[in-house]
Amino acid sequence: MQPGPDRYARALAAGLRSGALWYATITLAMATVAEAEALLPQVGLAAALPPLIGTVVAAAAGLVLGIRMPRPLRRIVAVGAFLVMEAGFAFYLATLHAAPLIDDTTASFGLSLFKAALIAYCVNAGRRWAPAVFSIGVVAVSEVLCALLGPRFGYRWAFDGAELAALAIVVLASVGFAVSRHRAEAPRRVLVRAADEDALLHTRSIARSRAARVVHDTVLNDLAVLATSEPGPLSPALAARLSATLELLASPDWDAESESAVAAAPGPAEAAVDRAAAAGLRVQVDGELAALRDLDPRVRQALGGAVDQCLTNILRHAGTDAAELTVLAESEGVSVMITDAGAGFDVEDVGADRIGLAGSVRARIEEAGGSVRVFARPGVGTTILLTVPFSPADGLIGSGA
Repeated sequence: MQPGPDRYARALAAGLRSGALWYATITLAMATVAEAEALLPQVGLAAALPPLIGTVVAAAAGLVLGIRMPRPLRRIVAVGAFLVMEAGFAFYLATLHAAPLIDDTTASFGLSLFKAALIAYCVNAGRRWAPAVFSIGVVAVSEVLCALLGPRFGYRWAFDGAELAALAIVVLASVGFAVSRHRAEAPRRVLVRAADEDALLHTRSIARSRAARVVHDTVLNDLAVLATSEPGPLSPALAARLSATLELLASPDWDAESESAVAAAPGPAEAAVDRAAAAGLRVQVDGELAALRDLDPRVRQALGGAVDQCLTNILRHAGTDAAELTVLAESEGVSVMITDAGAGFDVEDVGADRIGLAGSVRARIEEAGGSVRVFARPGVGTTILLTVPFSPADGLIGSGA
């Protein structure tokens, strides 16, 4: 995998920061040597030492900027280093007057080198626009110090072209890297926007799928039960089922797979068996029913919806009034096997767009991280094996709610 433009820009920026650190330190050393050569023969070591102290203080503060540190701490350290560097420059400016001056302007060789070094140190002040901002600050404060303190110590203020050239280099480099970073991040922004749009479409698709399942599993199933029931008054169980459906559709938690509804609906598989019995289906329940209580509420709700649809399909299509439901506890989850000896069907003939098996059963279980296996043959009967984990995998159930 070849490195992209953004990686090249980062490597170049790191190289420039390291180079600027060395350049600034060497420049300050050059300024110190130049001033020492001028001062020692004329005033001696005692008078030449104070400017050296100012140089060392400024260099130490600038070198601190080259240390890696967290971004919030770097901002505080950068401001502190900026103030210490300017204090070192002020001390250098105030103590340098002890020697007879060859160049008595604030643009002298030694002072220009010192100010250029401070600007170079600012390259390590932070990311993005921080180097340009701190460099402008160095120029502004240094020139104010030169204008205020210079006349008191025998200097005349003068335009410093070398200082402004160093400032221009840092500012132009900051602008160039900002433009390069913007161009490098443009494809990433497009990908993020596309991912957000895809996530929105996925959320809408899940909402539509769940809405279709709720309508199929309540209204359509209830209508089918009504169509096959005996004429006359409704049985209490069927009336209770219709009332529960109306309450569900009228409530804000109509999505039975939403987290709030799941928490309020314990034992959905058992409830599905009760509803099927109320509609006339004799369900023999075997196995480890207690294992259902160990399921995550969202998984338990999805399993209950799938079981409900399987039992409803037996009522509507199998031509039998008996079914078996067996619960098997496993190490990583629970399996529920639903069996009938009815008409059966050919699995290959069931279209993928059929909501009952594809949406209300398979989609529910797969969203919970489980699997569905269907064993059926015309004239023999049907067995459906639902397997779910104890907890849904991250990003499955509820990711689009």
